[in-house]
Amino acid sequence: MLLDDRKKRILEAIIEEYNNTAEPVGSTKIANDYNLGFSPATIRNEMASLEELGYLEQPHTSAGRVPSSKGYRLYIDNIMKEKNLTAKEKAVIDEILQNDITKIENLIHEATNILSRLTNYASIAMGPEIENCSVEEIKLVKIGNNRLMIVILADNGIIKESLVNYDGVIPEENIEIFNNFLNYKLKGRNFREIYENINSYVENELYNISNNIVPLMVEINNLLVDGNSKVYMEGATNMLALPELKKVDTLKNFLNIIETKDAIKELMKSGYDGNINVYIGQETAFDDLKDFTIITYKQSLNDKEVGTIGIIGPKRMDYKKVIPTIKYLGEAIQQKINQGGKKDVRDDGEE
Repeated sequence: MLLDDRKKRILEAIIEEYNNTAEPVGSTKIANDYNLGFSPATIRNEMASLEELGYLEQPHTSAGRVPSSKGYRLYIDNIMKEKNLTAKEKAVIDEILQNDITKIENLIHEATNILSRLTNYASIAMGPEIENCSVEEIKLVKIGNNRLMIVILADNGIIKESLVNYDGVIPEENIEIFNNFLNYKLKGRNFREIYENINSYVENELYNISNNIVPLMVEINNLLVDGNSKVYMEGATNMLALPELKKVDTLKNFLNIIETKDAIKELMKSGYDGNINVYIGQETAFDDLKDFTIITYKQSLNDKEVGTIGIIGPKRMDYKKVIPTIKYLGEAIQQKINQGGKKDVRDDGEE
C-alpha cells in the first residue's frame, strides 16, 4: 500500500525524533515540535494506521511508538533526503586516500578507520575472495643471495606475496627458468585449480632441474590456499555507549556478530557493485541482526569484486548522514582503484 503525504510526513518525524532520543515517540511530541500542521488527535490516528500497516511498532505497553524495519526501509527508499558532507568531512577522506596505499586490500582496510571516525559506529571491511580468481602473472625476485620473493598477481588486481629462504645461494639461471615456466603453466588458471593440481602442473617437471623448486612450490601452495576473505572491524567500542546495547539480549547478539562475523561476511558478499546496500534488522535471515543495520558499498576492478566497505549500527541510525558518507568514501576508493589498481599493485611487488 502506498502511503499518502500526511502519513509519510508523520513517519519521517517519528523516525527523526526516535533517532535523536532512542525513546518511544508520542503524538503530542510530534504535534508540538515538528510543525506539521496536524492536531495530536490526527497524528495519533495516523500513528495507529502506520502501526497496523507495519511501519511502526509499540514496545510493551508504552503509549509511544518506534519505527519498524519496514518503516525504516520506506524512509530510506522514499522519504529521506541525504545530508551533504561538510568540506571538513570530505577533506578527511581525501587526505587519507592521498596516502601511497598501493595494495587494494590495504586500501579497503584503511576505509574502516575513516568510517569509524566519521560515523561513530562500528566500521567493517572485507577483502577480496581470491580462490575463484585466476593467475595473471607470477614474478620471482631474488633478494640477496639466498632469498626469493614470490609475487602472484590475480586477474582482479589483488596480489599475494611471500619470501622463501634458502640455505645456500640460488643460481640465477634457475630463477629465470622457474619464473618463465611457472607463468607458462599457471597463467590464466584458477587459484583453487592450481592448488589441487600443483604437482601435475609444475613440481614434477621442475624438480628434474633443481630441488630448489620444493620450498618455492610449498610457499606458492600456501599463498593459493589462503583464499578466504578477511573481515576487518574498527570502532566496535563505539557501539557499547548506545542505549540499545544496554539491553542484555541486544548486547549478546552484537558480541556474537563481531565474534563469529558469519552474518557480516554473508551480507558483504551480497548486494551490487558501486551501490549502497542497506540491510535492516528483520530483513536479514540472521536473528542476531534483528536490532541492527548493516550498510555496505562494494568495490570492483575489471568487473571483478575486490572488496567491500561498510558499517554496522543500530536500526536507529542517522541514515541521512551515514549513507552519503559511505557513498562518498566508496566512490573515492573506487576512483583510486580504477586509476592505479593493477599498475600500482604490480609495481609494488617488483620493488
